[in-house]
Amino acid sequence: MGNSSSSSSSAPDEGGDGGRRQPEAAPAPAAPPNPSYWAMAKQGYGELVNAIIRPPRAEYSMDDLGPSAFTIAGRAFERSDVQLTNPRGLVLECSHWQPARANRPAPRMPCVIYLHGNSSCRVEATSILACCLSAGITVFSLDMAGSGHSGGEWVSLGHFEKDDLRTVTDHLRSTGGVATIGLWGRSMGAATALLHGPRDPSIAALVLDSSFADLDQLALEMVRATC
Repeated sequence: MGNSSSSSSSAPDEGGDGGRRQPEAAPAPAAPPNPSYWAMAKQGYGELVNAIIRPPRAEYSMDDLGPSAFTIAGRAFERSDVQLTNPRGLVLECSHWQPARANRPAPRMPCVIYLHGNSSCRVEATSILACCLSAGITVFSLDMAGSGHSGGEWVSLGHFEKDDLRTVTDHLRSTGGVATIGLWGRSMGAATALLHGPRDPSIAALVLDSSFADLDQLALEMVRATC
């Protein structure tokens, strides 16, 4: 009787890993999807809104307002700085240019409130100092809320700024040193003067430079300009 024997053998897997599976490579990251039409429209709308209510904020130093004591045609004048708080609780940074106390011609003098334009500040008022002060008119100016050094993050092209203006007129009348009040505004400042004027019939005069006539029309023109 013959002996029979059987043997079995298995060949190792290729790679010699003893039968273990190699880990699969991680898939490549998917390319980011293109922005949707809605996302692009939303971004464009946001940029347009910011162009109206959050334009570039004017930056300046107090040196840009000029010296606190100075002379014009041999007469001495001074600048005093004051902080006021508007009805929304925002601090307004303001300046008042007037004759030095020793040279003041009268206890009460007329005053022009200068109202700056969009993306600007009270430094604008320095351009009218010589003509007003030499004529016996004091000059008051402010950074309206959301502009210059004043508090606030947004501007409203006159809607809330008219209340900043009322805060100033109330302050000036409370000092007892101001007779009549006039308003000198440029761009947004001119619109502010127009919006406040009907509420204060005692305003003696208005100087209006480059005001817009209608906010809706202004917004449409800005839309057309960005398209």
